[in-house]
Amino acid sequence: MKMTLADIQRCLNGVSDDGMDIPVNAVRTDSRAVTGGDLFVCIEGDRFDGHEFAEQAAQAGAAGIVTSKIVQVDVPVFMVRDTTVALGQLAACHRSQCKAKLIAVTGTAGKTTVKELLAEVLSGSFPVAKNYRNFNNQIGLPLSMLKARPEQSVWVMELGISVVSDMAELGPIATPDVALITNVGPGHLQGLGDLEGVARAKASLLRYLQPGGVAIVSMDYPQLWNAARKIVAEPVGFSTTNESAPFFCRFIGPGQYGSGRFLLRTPKGEKEFDAPFCGEHFAENLAAVAAAAHTASLGPQDVVQGAARFSADTQRFCCRPAGSVMVIDDTYNANPLSMKRSVETARTIAEDRPLVLLLGDMLELGEESALRHHELGETLALIKPEAVFWKGEHIGDVRSAYPDVLPLPAPAEFAENWKDMKLDDAVVLLKGSRSMKMEEYTKALRAVLQGEAS
Repeated sequence: MKMTLADIQRCLNGVSDDGMDIPVNAVRTDSRAVTGGDLFVCIEGDRFDGHEFAEQAAQAGAAGIVTSKIVQVDVPVFMVRDTTVALGQLAACHRSQCKAKLIAVTGTAGKTTVKELLAEVLSGSFPVAKNYRNFNNQIGLPLSMLKARPEQSVWVMELGISVVSDMAELGPIATPDVALITNVGPGHLQGLGDLEGVARAKASLLRYLQPGGVAIVSMDYPQLWNAARKIVAEPVGFSTTNESAPFFCRFIGPGQYGSGRFLLRTPKGEKEFDAPFCGEHFAENLAAVAAAAHTASLGPQDVVQGAARFSADTQRFCCRPAGSVMVIDDTYNANPLSMKRSVETARTIAEDRPLVLLLGDMLELGEESALRHHELGETLALIKPEAVFWKGEHIGDVRSAYPDVLPLPAPAEFAENWKDMKLDDAVVLLKGSRSMKMEEYTKALRAVLQGEAS
């Protein structure tokens, strides 16, 4: 942050009063995190109202408070119509002062991984800011931007949407120099409609590009490519199937401990290399990252070096051996596209080893919930896992295509029963939507497996 209270007032109200040249250390939406010199923004949620904590923030040393209601505090107060909108305005003002290049990443699956991998690649040449994990909504995006330091010349920011109106709110905050759309699939159908609706919603990010900005879009999803070209005449394309694409990557095959070998081709050359991750979906990620890195004058060697440094998030297809068993923790979230990719990649990694799947419901699919779970069952029938355990009410929909699905007992009970399954050399994938809390099974299973190995 390098804003003052005068900057805050000008940003929100267009004018500033005398005596407001007081530096602001950070912007907070949680009064418990406020320290001396911070700006506290009173956010209203479904279950809380930040205005109720304005006095607490003032007593903690807040330099000012942004509010949409009258509050009685002894620090400067900035009144606005909507504090969430104001938070986004502050982020945009901060970005304007810093003159940072912003690369916005969106898509149905893998956007957090692409954001992290791209930030790693760019960090070899530039000071980089990025969202923490998937802080990518109307609160998380502006807070991530406001935490960026002036010396960080490149910001890699993930944008997540679940309803049609979300991008119209996030796009003006980001106003990216580069907009990267990784893919589209049947995710958040309850709020975005059908697959065409998802494509239109994701592609609408391109409407908020800075003048002269670059649109980077996967060519492998016809609905997305067509929607993007209605907004930008000539987007930069990347692909894992079209070798004539400007940026192309192919997954060659798995290595040990979840690694993989890839071929990457860009206008600056071609590289074949090993990386600490595996699967077709990572080829898509690498092609996308290479295209975005190219806008910063980086080539395939920079991508290779960044990929070698990359470390997967503990809940995003993180492969870790536990004794003789390979545990793949992909429990952060799930939608039909990411679920299909995960089980197929787990099958590739397992090769001749037994594959055990611990899966949970995919949520927010609206009227297509039953269909999409049935389609997953069809995928399971093709990959033929050793065992599938399911948590959630859609087990019947999965069983309609793949009957050999067992209900998943509580984490402790499943872990206790593991010894009796005699799957000492198995590969185990755990995945489900966020609210299914599949990470509890990862923790319980690891505890048993590591106990056996000790």
